[in-house]
Amino acid sequence: MEMIKKSVSGRDFESLKTILKDAISKEGFSILSEYDFKKILTSKGMKCAGDAYVIDMCNPSNAERILSSEMSLGINLPCKIGIFEEKGGYSVIYPNPVSIIKTEDSTVQNSLNEISDVLKRIVTALE
Repeated sequence: MEMIKKSVSGRDFESLKTILKDAISKEGFSILSEYDFKKILTSKGMKCAGDAYVIDMCNPSNAERILSSEMSLGINLPCKIGIFEEKGGYSVIYPNPVSIIKTEDSTVQNSLNEISDVLKRIVTALE
């Protein structure tokens, strides 16, 4: 699985989260779940070395096309994207959907390429 990683600077954690959520929405994706690992671990009395935030996101049209091709491909859904504090800054990281799902189905491949392009645009919004 190929992970795409982009460093971002000049913004604080809360601003990055807000911009990320707005960019996801503008691209026609829905946020299914949000995980703020620092908050989760701290609430359990544990430590987290820095901010760590992950979103599960989905575009129903793409999900329908992928699942219509082969239901078991659903194990790779939904898409994930995260913001992680690293070395005094932040990185945005997501798994490249094209590297996760290997298929000969052109409809699915087109959806994966589309999702990959969307994720790139979302990351660009954080710059």
